Amino acid sequence: MVDAAAVEQLLKADNRPYERIDPATWRSSFHAESKSFRFFVRLTESWIFFTIVPFVRAPESEPCAHRLHAKLLRLNREINMAKFAIDEDGDVVLTVELPTENLDASEFRDALDALCFYAERHYVELARIAQED
Repeated sequence: MVDAAAVEQLLKADNRPYERIDPATWRSSFHAESKSFRFFVRLTESWIFFTIVPFVRAPESEPCAHRLHAKLLRLNREINMAKFAIDEDGDVVLTVELPTENLDASEFRDALDALCFYAERHYVELARIAQED
């Protein structure tokens, strides 16, 4: 089982600067070619979540939102380990969710790597779609 001390140890081992913002949540960031991304690590009893929120801001027009949502559904079918979601404000979220039972350092690193990889790979296109009229 993963606890708060283990999360901090794993973030340090991966050379991730972080700030603990509450007993179960950490904030960190990474720099990609397209931009810098802030992400959160949230620990619950059974799950650990690695999330960029917001990844892309909600589109202003309904047709634009429809195109963006259709693209996100296609991407969710194609990508591994991560998924795109829409939060309560309509913003796009990129997240990796893993069960904490038997979670090891390599799976933790894989989750962070997936988050970074898909953020870099899809940000520019999704941001463009979100801003189309």
